[in-house]
Amino acid sequence: SSNSNFLYLLFSPSTLNMSDPYNLARSILQKIACTLSATGSLMIASQVLQKKKNRVKLQQIILLAISICDFLSSAAWIFTDFFMPPKGNQQSCDAQGFLLQFGNSSNMMLMVSLQVQYILVIKYGWSDRKLDKLKPYFLSLPLGFGALTATVSLVLKLFNPAYWDCWLMPYPVDCTSTFEIKYGMSDLEESDCVRGDNAFIFQWAFFFAPLWAATVICFVVMYKMTKSVEEAEKKTARYSGKSNRNVQSKRRQSIQAINSEGRLTLTEVESTGQSGQIELVLTKRVKMQCIMYALGFVVVWGFKTIARLIQLFGGTVPPVFFPLAAFFLGSQGLWNALIYFRPKYSTLNEDHWWQKVWIIVRSSLFFCIENNRRERSTVGSSIAGSVRSSFGAIKRSFRGATAGNNNNVVDDTARTVKNIGDSFGKGDEAVDVEAHENVGLE
Repeated sequence: SSNSNFLYLLFSPSTLNMSDPYNLARSILQKIACTLSATGSLMIASQVLQKKKNRVKLQQIILLAISICDFLSSAAWIFTDFFMPPKGNQQSCDAQGFLLQFGNSSNMMLMVSLQVQYILVIKYGWSDRKLDKLKPYFLSLPLGFGALTATVSLVLKLFNPAYWDCWLMPYPVDCTSTFEIKYGMSDLEESDCVRGDNAFIFQWAFFFAPLWAATVICFVVMYKMTKSVEEAEKKTARYSGKSNRNVQSKRRQSIQAINSEGRLTLTEVESTGQSGQIELVLTKRVKMQCIMYALGFVVVWGFKTIARLIQLFGGTVPPVFFPLAAFFLGSQGLWNALIYFRPKYSTLNEDHWWQKVWIIVRSSLFFCIENNRRERSTVGSSIAGSVRSSFGAIKRSFRGATAGNNNNVVDDTARTVKNIGDSFGKGDEAVDVEAHENVGLE
């Protein structure tokens, strides 16, 4: 069948290289991780796009952009064997290299934007209105960096077959670059690289240097967030019970800014009556989300970073690093989805974990079916309520008639007919509101 032929091409012996168990593990683990990652990225994108308030919230927009970039990279890695020779050609290799450079470099810069957004909200108390002024920079700079570096690499013919994909590499791999000749590292008078001259320099300039800078920023933000929460705890304990109009105003703004991430409802805030404690609880929850996103980013790029450091200092990378690096590199979207849906998962009341997971998957990937189900349920409830209220009004009208109020019968009947029409109209509006407000998950 066509499906079996496709799977054979995807996992053919030439692709898996049966003689090398590490390459075999690398190829299989990478495809599994990238498939899960692409699915997770689609789920996040679906949740952001479904709900109107998510589509305008900076944090959600950044996560949407991260998910799109990760989906592009995951798709390129899933079908890496079709892009690379011998199954692919130079044009397909250039296409994969462009997708990977744009997706991965934009992704890590967007993660920096996400961390900066968190620290501005939690530590410095920025409101959504204030953040909106910087929204173009939070998105255009990371995406512009990815597009620029990918385009320059394409023009300079830097995309060539690497270890398991097409990326910034010289061709042939062991050729002598112009940089090595210029600084006396070789006796050659000119470079013998057919393509990708000085590719290793561009690796550092376009990827590894920004990657390590982004990693340092993530660690700094985690430290700042931890210190900020500690300071908030001390202030809450010190000034508990003291309040004034300005402080209360700031607390309300802070709660509104992080409530969607903290998952604490407005009812809970009103029932406690302790705005300082509520603000601290919400801050801790958002801090945990921020730290988990940062740790997920560090874990994903950890093995590749360690391998590059080993090579930089003249060591030999252990073979086990290749399947581990391939698996974690392809799992960015999976980690993001686990973190993104963690607050929602904790609020579900189902008995089994798989039931909770299915609810989240259904509302994300099968939201059209979920919308129809909710709409049918809401329409049925609306019709039943309208019929009950209408019969009640008619009964009251006839009771008035028996008392001699014949004129009132006509008036009440006319009002009843009008109420039925109004009830159905309001029911349609209720369907629209519920379908849009309840389906999306933050």
